[in-house]
Amino acid sequence: MKEMTLPSRLIRMFESDPIVGWAIKDNNSRFVYVNDTFKIWQTISTRYDYEGRNIGEIPVPVAEFAPLFDQQEREIERTRRPVRAITTHIQGKEKIMQPAYNVQEPLYDAHHNCTGTVISVRPVRIMTPTSLLDGKITQHAIFEPPSDLFTEKEWEVVYLLACGMKIKEISSVLSITVDAVNGRLRSCYRKTGLNAVSALIEYCRNCGYDNYIPSFFLKKGHIIIRG
Repeated sequence: MKEMTLPSRLIRMFESDPIVGWAIKDNNSRFVYVNDTFKIWQTISTRYDYEGRNIGEIPVPVAEFAPLFDQQEREIERTRRPVRAITTHIQGKEKIMQPAYNVQEPLYDAHHNCTGTVISVRPVRIMTPTSLLDGKITQHAIFEPPSDLFTEKEWEVVYLLACGMKIKEISSVLSITVDAVNGRLRSCYRKTGLNAVSALIEYCRNCGYDNYIPSFFLKKGHIIIRG
């Protein structure tokens, strides 16, 4: 691997960042530098040595996107234009399906030659429909169940009810029968002591459960943000 000299001030900034995962790759898509936050986001030990490896050689969930990332980095080096994307996969310290916001930018040496890419990864902040309607602009979506009160299948029904869907619509979205939806709903009623959809929705809002997006609605993928 070709030696790449990184400014010490850049490394100090990366090392002290507990929120954003930072990484640097060379022109062969091999890692030159990775901070601990990046490793945590990729669900791997901070002791793991990334240097000289391609993402496809590292035992992390997003490794399956390695060919896509490689192609994207060659395009960045060719055009010298940054790329912004949303990657949804098993990731984060919670090790759950969730989206991440990625920015990949060209890295230059002192002679303005493109020597690789700088990558930053951070959580995506999503406003839920109910938080907007209630004026809770500081309440963002979460991707881990806020309580063990309901099963994951029941959370799916609760989420769609909170979005204003009717039983038949929920049946279509989840590809289950209306009876199955009602069965999950009756279970939610038993657990909460309630007996109406409106009361269940209000209960979840009061408990702060209305900002959870079940994993059923999160599909693996890497979507480039255009414009």
